[in-house]
Order: sequence, then C-alpha cells, then structure tokens
Amino acid sequence: KLAMRASYRTNLEEPLWRVWEFRLMPEKKLSKHFDVLASLQFLETVQFKELTTSEIRLAAGGRYHFLPGRRVASGVLARVEFRNVYQKAAEEWNFTVRPRVQFFMSFPINEKTMSPDKVIYFTSFIEFFLQNEEDVQERYANRSWIRLGLGYKLNKRLKFELLYTRQDSKNTITDGFEDLTKENIFLFTLKHHLN
Repeated sequence: KLAMRASYRTNLEEPLWRVWEFRLMPEKKLSKHFDVLASLQFLETVQFKELTTSEIRLAAGGRYHFLPGRRVASGVLARVEFRNVYQKAAEEWNFTVRPRVQFFMSFPINEKTMSPDKVIYFTSFIEFFLQNEEDVQERYANRSWIRLGLGYKLNKRLKFELLYTRQDSKNTITDGFEDLTKENIFLFTLKHHLN
C-alpha cells in the first residue's frame, strides 16, 4: 500500500523554528506481526535565520506489532534514514545516515476498533534518533521524542492528527547529553492512503 503524509511542526518558545514535510510511504505487510516500509521525504526547516535547511530523505525499515488485532495497537518501528541536507547559508549539500527506533501505542476512543469511519483515537510514542556523522552541523541532530496526541480517522483513506511532542536534543553533534535542549513542539499531520 502507498500513503502520503503532509505535516507542519513548530515550537512555541524562543528560538522559534518550524518544519514543513511531505512524505510518500510504500508499505508491505509480510505477516500479522511484521511490515516492511520505505519513505521518500522532502523537508524545509527554518531553525533560525542563519541556519535554514532543505532536505531530501530516503528511509527503509521494519515495524513489529506486539499484539496484532487488539484494541490497543503497540509495537516497535526501526528504520535507517539516508539524509541529503542542503545548508542554505553555506550553499552546500551534506549526506548523513541516521538510525531511528520508535516504540508506539494507539487506541480508539469512540469505537471499539479502528475499522469504522469517523474514529477519534489516542496515539503516543517514544523515539530515539542517533546521528553519528560529524559533517552535518545541524541543531537537533541527536534527539529523543515523547509524543502524545489525538487523531481523527475520517475514513479508511484519510486521517488527521494533532500531537504534542517533548523533544530533548543535543544542540550540535559534538555536544554532550548533559547539555540537552528541552522543547515543547506541536505537530499537525494529514495522512492519506492512496490505495
């Protein structure tokens, strides 16, 4: 199956930044427990005036569902991103590889399952990003997310989500984890299944 996702995220405190994202995501279910997936993403990040980046990102990974078919969906998603980052101030492209691991959980609120239309649901996850390259001097390269929010499934093809994220980040790749920046982020997402 193929899905499209468009999203906007921003923080609410100084220094303000924002990210626009468009993503295409093919997925294939191999069993009731395991899916494989890929994605092609286009991102524009305005971190501050001197550091704005454009990015083309390819990713591949797998998702394991702990208890498929239950009301509470939970599992783990592991993927590797191949990031091509254009730093506008320096007018240069950098390439880096970043693994991500996410533990997720969601459940419907107004229905017993996610199958019907017009389902309101709760969703949450915790995710860890690991950046090992030292040539992409980007804020927030190494981070963790704790995300909570509500979603609305209009029909089998279209979902909307409004999420709060607590982000803990290293300011640069070389900073230690004792120098974490803590941020409160809001994300709006539209997800459309194309088939």
